[in-house]
Amino acid sequence: MSLILENISKKIHHHAILKNASFELKEGEIVGLVGRNGAGKTTLFRTISGEMQADFGRIGLDNKDYMKTVAVHDQLFYIDMPDNWLAFYTPKRVKSILEVAYTDFDSDWYDDRLKQFGLNNNKRVQNYSKGMKALFTIIVSFASRAQYVLLDEPLDGLDVLVRDQVKQLIIDRVTKNNTTVLIASHNLVELDTLVDRILLLKDGTIDRAFAIENNKNIKKYQLAYDGDVMPEFLRNNGTIIAQVGHIVTIVFDNFDEDIGIKLAGSDFKFIEELPISSEDIFRASFANEVYAWQQELGGEQ
Repeated sequence: MSLILENISKKIHHHAILKNASFELKEGEIVGLVGRNGAGKTTLFRTISGEMQADFGRIGLDNKDYMKTVAVHDQLFYIDMPDNWLAFYTPKRVKSILEVAYTDFDSDWYDDRLKQFGLNNNKRVQNYSKGMKALFTIIVSFASRAQYVLLDEPLDGLDVLVRDQVKQLIIDRVTKNNTTVLIASHNLVELDTLVDRILLLKDGTIDRAFAIENNKNIKKYQLAYDGDVMPEFLRNNGTIIAQVGHIVTIVFDNFDEDIGIKLAGSDFKFIEELPISSEDIFRASFANEVYAWQQELGGEQ
């Protein structure tokens, strides 16, 4: 069973936040959702969960419109992080509520995780630290045993040791229960170690979906150019992410044979291909915006 979004559009206060966003989430995969601040990630989550109604488009399980299927509400779990209704209750009370809402709620696993992470069962969640609130929300999400779990910045506020445990917890739940997880995060380095693929939300739509190993047309190089002036084709075809003197680190979003031939020319003292990351792809996807910003700064000097 897959969760399918087709051409989802949503306006808020007459401003288009989502524009024909389409993608599919398959069983048992972890998918990252990235985009710039204000790109619409939270709006997308709220629309998927039914907190908001899409203005246009369809959200369905396989070929069924789940928004109109009464019995499917417990197939999906999403709560805004870190502030949500959970804060006003103790974990003990939260369990009694969700055992009613989710027929497969895993009470034993829930209790075990509270003990594992030392969360006070009789203390209101609003009195937890920021990190403990985030951790508790993740525990609740997977205890629901929903097929689809949506996590918005789930690792925010966690120290490195707890973060590693949480990542292992997520992988464990996906492996054992075949759960599908959609994670919105600004920490692309963390996503690289956790997700199967990444969705890039840009201009209100899914601009691209990628797995690092499958992006052969995106390449990253460190090189040193000869002469006093950087070859113009570098800036015209790539995104410069670092420069020290004549040494440049650059990402090419659409690497082709012509670029390869130019790099092999006499303009460069040395050139080395580097491993690509999600951060590199993210930067390359917004190359025009970065260049415009740099030009604007240059004009102010």
